[in-house]
Amino acid sequence: MAKSEYEQSSYKAPPYDTRKRRKPRKPVDEELPKSLSACKKQLRSITRLLGKDKGLPSTKRIELERRAKALTLLQGQLTNSKVDKANATRYHGVKFIERKKVLRKLAQEEKKHADLQDLLVNLNYTTYYPDEIKYISLYPVDPLKTPADVVEKREAIRLAIKDAMERNDLPKDPREVSTEDRMAIRRNNRTLLRTVSKAHGQEIDESASESDNENEASAPNLNEIKNDEDDEFFA
Repeated sequence: MAKSEYEQSSYKAPPYDTRKRRKPRKPVDEELPKSLSACKKQLRSITRLLGKDKGLPSTKRIELERRAKALTLLQGQLTNSKVDKANATRYHGVKFIERKKVLRKLAQEEKKHADLQDLLVNLNYTTYYPDEIKYISLYPVDPLKTPADVVEKREAIRLAIKDAMERNDLPKDPREVSTEDRMAIRRNNRTLLRTVSKAHGQEIDESASESDNENEASAPNLNEIKNDEDDEFFA
């Protein structure tokens, strides 16, 4: 039987529970305080309760003792965190300034190291340069007059020497090498340096003298290096 309009308008849905449902309560062990003061307060209360009430059920006492241990651990963590934050704030400026000083000193030492490496490469250059090839001076009398192609050849040979040093084909510090070892190293690396020289258009000339090419063989006056002749290194 169909319902009348009145019956349809007065129809009500069945009642339902409108009360807010509470979320399940977390276990006691997970409800740890967030601040150091609250942690200390809870720990004092539990310690006092364990000390006064001797008639606590064993399960309750075990729970409280476990809670006290957790709070003690948390107190140490929060204390350390508080000290860390205080020190970080207190010494931030000092550490910033000293960090800048250290970085500056590191940059200076790196530059010194780079300069030292360049000098060691040059020392190997003068030591193991093939005798049958026209020598290109590292320190010409007038560097500005040295042609670009000569400079290119010189740098190519220096680069080959540097690579050989990194491969341990040439000594990293030639000052520590004996005369006998120098001769053996010279023989082993002669082909390498000759190949580099040829690749940059420098011909081998066994009869070449120092006067063949002023730009390639120009060097400081021998009087300037007179005192070096007796050095063991040039033996």
